[in-house]
Amino acid sequence: MRRWILGRSSVLAGFRSQRIRCFSAVVNDVETVSVRNGSSGVVTIDLHNIAKVSSPVPLLIYLPPYSTAFADKPARLPSFLERKPTAVINYRWVGFGPFPAPAPLPQPSEPDEQLEENDLSILSWPAAIHDTARAYEWIVENLGPSTYTRRDIYVYGSYLGASLATSLALTETHPHARMGIRGCVAYNGIYNWTMFLPDHSINQAPKQRGFMGLVDGILSEGRDPDFQQFKQHAEPLFGSAANLFDPFASSCLFFHTPGLLVPPSFDKSALPSETSISEELDMLAEDAMNPSTPIKSPRKSPLVFPPRKSTLKIPEVLLLHSTPPPPPPSFQRRVQRRRKERPGNNFKAQAEELAGLMRRSIDKVELKERRKWDEDHDRWDDEADRRIQVEDVGLYRGKYELGDKGEELAAAWLRDHMG
Repeated sequence: MRRWILGRSSVLAGFRSQRIRCFSAVVNDVETVSVRNGSSGVVTIDLHNIAKVSSPVPLLIYLPPYSTAFADKPARLPSFLERKPTAVINYRWVGFGPFPAPAPLPQPSEPDEQLEENDLSILSWPAAIHDTARAYEWIVENLGPSTYTRRDIYVYGSYLGASLATSLALTETHPHARMGIRGCVAYNGIYNWTMFLPDHSINQAPKQRGFMGLVDGILSEGRDPDFQQFKQHAEPLFGSAANLFDPFASSCLFFHTPGLLVPPSFDKSALPSETSISEELDMLAEDAMNPSTPIKSPRKSPLVFPPRKSTLKIPEVLLLHSTPPPPPPSFQRRVQRRRKERPGNNFKAQAEELAGLMRRSIDKVELKERRKWDEDHDRWDDEADRRIQVEDVGLYRGKYELGDKGEELAAAWLRDHMG
């Protein structure tokens, strides 16, 4: 399978033909490396504790919860990463976060630094995956082991960084590579952005649920304001609703087709209303269209991932998610009286969907082939659950950081895998 950076050609088309340029600076024992990313500017990488360890020691890549490319100082590491050799990728992704994007850049004086566009459009999606891919390539080329030994990489990302971390891990886990990704920890990520669109089945209201059912839907949707922020910021983050269908943003779409039509905007349906359907049918001859044929979204179909002929493998993954705030007592009593609670879109649902798809791939693709020649195939029965784990870390504590329970889980997982 092609490397990730080769699959994203809109910005990086001329990258490999250009001279690679980078520079570094050391501030507070953190070395910052700036690497040119084709004609879209530079991506910076903060290197923590790199010089303190030998090159075969496993390396961590940290993708912050929002873009830190415009911060005035290096991003602070989560406490469970502070003593580990870590490379922080300061990807550029405008539309969410505490750091405002810079003003439009003046025209560069040097011809080889000419930008494609003199505005912030190069910092919107898909700039984040281009930056992540370019930074990862630099890390592999420059931080690899000096001898013929191996060096493992583990990735940690949260929120927006979790979306990027899972895509990077899924497309760069080559077990036989001397230096490469072996596992990933992700916290409160959005792994299927199309679940925010009105046509997605998770947003379809039950028929004839009445006024109280409508109230229940509003209350359940607003239970997690931090999750709702991403729905509210989807347009500034992605620019076009079509970008939500990019599997490098929505990791779940590596494993199945969206099952949706691309809508004209983030809050409108791609399907015509009943009135417009009637008008269109009246204008068509009866033999041109059968009025009884429903106009609906395409069926969601599974995809084979990783591709059978690739060297990719589903990595070991720990998906952490916070618990939504408890609902009001009256709403909770109504939910308890029902036989089954209506599923909602939240960090838990996002994590469980991606986990289920990765486990299915391990069982149906990877282990199906292995069982053909391995006589002791019973020992693989729990392999998918062992490799893909989901943990609830409790209520969200603010500041887009893991609480004590989450840090303990992440630290223990990394300790078991990194030694």
